[in-house]
Amino acid sequence: MEMITAKTKISELIKFNSKSVDAIASLAKPLEKLKNPILRKIMASRVTIAEAAKMGGTTVEEFKRVLSPLGFTFENETSNTAESVVETKPDWLLNADPSRIDQYDVRPIIDNGADPLKEILHRFKEVEPGKILCIINNFVPTPLIHLLKQEKAEATFVETVSEKEFRTYFLKKEKEYSHSAVTAEEKLLMDNEESFTATCKRFPPENTKTIDVRELEMPGPMQLILTELEELPAGNALFINHKRIPVYLLEELADKNYEVHIRNIQEGDVKMLIFKK
Repeated sequence: MEMITAKTKISELIKFNSKSVDAIASLAKPLEKLKNPILRKIMASRVTIAEAAKMGGTTVEEFKRVLSPLGFTFENETSNTAESVVETKPDWLLNADPSRIDQYDVRPIIDNGADPLKEILHRFKEVEPGKILCIINNFVPTPLIHLLKQEKAEATFVETVSEKEFRTYFLKKEKEYSHSAVTAEEKLLMDNEESFTATCKRFPPENTKTIDVRELEMPGPMQLILTELEELPAGNALFINHKRIPVYLLEELADKNYEVHIRNIQEGDVKMLIFKK
């Protein structure tokens, strides 16, 4: 038996028993995303059982019901703790002028089967420092919270309006970035074969992570690349096989401390190497 709690990561469940994916996906429609290997990679390592329960609009007890037959045992003292915690609104939200909050309801987009990540990132990019973006959804977007807190969001807060309406507030940093003298153009380098090969050789195989996003549908490539960059150890590089130059991704990376090398070989075959400066 594997002992788990509400704080156990979904990735740990899957590692112990791969049937966990189907069991969890059966609980609620938002959790069906776990069946997609790309979204699973993005979600599973970041989301706990309690967070996944919120995302799906279900309960930790329901997780217990479907996971117990797979060999998991919940530790009693923690199984309901996460559910019982009700956070109060932080001062930055309580004192916020409604005009400072940009509300974006993504439920119609998701209901149509699309992923609103690209639109959310663009919207947040347009929010002025010190102001707030509110994402209205029918589940808690935990992976998005982790992603925006990585660099751009000063703080976040999730308000539960009903079982089908969650409002996630993102406070944008007053001073988002410390701009360096290096311009975005200087960090983006279009290489020829010789210069690209020379740059790649700066990173030995053990320090280079290679991914292939050519077969992924949008916005899968951008999601996977951003996730890999988030986890990339210092001194390592990410090598990407892409079928096009990802313009929107480059916009996202332009004001971050990455150096991007691109080798546009031919239509449908683009190589990229990204690393922290």
